[in-house]
Amino acid sequence: MKPSYERLTDNADYSFAIKRVVREKRSDVTSAGVWHYHPGYEITLTTVSKGRRFVGYNIENYEAEDLVLIGENVPHCWITDEHTEQTVINFQRDFLGHSFMERPELKEIDHLLQMSQRGIKFGKETRRKALALIRRMEKSSGFERLMSLFSLLNLLAHAEDTALLTTYDEQPKNSYKTSSRIEKVYNYVLNHYRDPDLSQAQLATELNMTPSSLCKFVKNVTRKTFFDLVLEARVTHACRLLVKSDKYVSEISFLSGFKNLSNFNRVFKRIMETTPVEYRKRYS
Repeated sequence: MKPSYERLTDNADYSFAIKRVVREKRSDVTSAGVWHYHPGYEITLTTVSKGRRFVGYNIENYEAEDLVLIGENVPHCWITDEHTEQTVINFQRDFLGHSFMERPELKEIDHLLQMSQRGIKFGKETRRKALALIRRMEKSSGFERLMSLFSLLNLLAHAEDTALLTTYDEQPKNSYKTSSRIEKVYNYVLNHYRDPDLSQAQLATELNMTPSSLCKFVKNVTRKTFFDLVLEARVTHACRLLVKSDKYVSEISFLSGFKNLSNFNRVFKRIMETTPVEYRKRYS
């Protein structure tokens, strides 16, 4: 199913949009406009409801106080049979000028926006602080409203209780600076994850690092191990094949870089919280 394009309405009085969404339910992902994408970024705080959240190739349960940041043109939707109340904030990268986000004082926020292409969810402590800022934003206007948005982005950029929802796109992100080590790590994973004998030793050599220092670097930046990144990239590739092809699960596991089916099933369920067969049925 292809996501539909949603045009965001501009308001001449504001440089970004914040709105309260209330609906009785949204139980059918196939209904027109439900599974959608749009340019710009979206922060969604769900205060009432529980159900299933779809972001890119990720499908998982959500509950009240769910807070996520979704990047540009990433398909998403929330599916539930319950009464729902959400606050949704939409803004463009250049909403304050073409190169505004490239200012050195905003490098943490810029990195946050880059990582949002994978979708980011936030933990309890960050959600509690974000709720107060969002409520202030809803009640304010003008400069105070704008400053509340930057306070919120700064909070999210420094949050430690985060989790990335999806793994990697097929192509490396141009937004990563070509000189950065983390870009080289991502690109290496993207180019080699289907190799079942993938080793980090060659990458460490390319980066003039020892394998142990590479492991520490990746862990500090991504809060994951190098092989966590590899497994997530493999599972993302498997998700695409499960949805877009009729290949057998066993064949998909080998095409995604796994040496055996049992390991594939175990890793897939740990990351996606469902089996490959159930994922294919649900997404279809």
